[in-house]
Amino acid sequence: MNRAIFLVGLLCVSLLSTEAQAQDTFTVGNTTLFATDLVDDSQIPWELVWGGDDMLWCSERKGRVIRIDPSSGDYTTVLDLNVTYNGSGEPGLLGMIQHPDFPEDPRVWVVYCDGQFSVSEHLSVFEWNGTELVNEQELLSLPGAQIHNGSRLLWLPDNTMLMTTGDAGDTGNSQDLESLNGKILRLNPDGSIPEDNPFGPDSYVYTWGNRNAQGLCIGPNGL
Repeated sequence: MNRAIFLVGLLCVSLLSTEAQAQDTFTVGNTTLFATDLVDDSQIPWELVWGGDDMLWCSERKGRVIRIDPSSGDYTTVLDLNVTYNGSGEPGLLGMIQHPDFPEDPRVWVVYCDGQFSVSEHLSVFEWNGTELVNEQELLSLPGAQIHNGSRLLWLPDNTMLMTTGDAGDTGNSQDLESLNGKILRLNPDGSIPEDNPFGPDSYVYTWGNRNAQGLCIGPNGL
């Protein structure tokens, strides 16, 4: 519970733009959260993960993954990618997730966009060597855009992964089952398609008709 409360405080305050004014406390029901700024120079944070190593991992849309010591705020850059980032749109380094057994299983999955005139979106898996993320293996690639790229990642209880994708600015994509855009995709950790996917073993599609899903969670009764 303490970890969850602390993380909520971080999400609300620690990684806000430096232009915002941080509050000292937050009240949620009968609970008071005391907020402390840890990092004040993060570059457009997107994903915040409490790692299996008890460190905070943050993806930044400009291309970095930083690993933050929650007790001090000190951080190191563990990945720095050359990504598409235009300052006002929605591409860049986006979703990130660790293996459920991290760091015993050192794999970390990330989603990012590259290319300037023809943007592509990639799901890749890296390995954590104790210092940085290395040995990139691309698992999936699909069209990207300057807007509507998704993307969040989530483990299901059966150890398959969900990935949200945006419609890449084309509303027709979300209704097209042949397109990977505008969907929630379900895949195995190695990038293969689960045999029991809703549209069969040849389709990543798990849900369709999504404009630009930027959140995923599992509730008491499922998604």
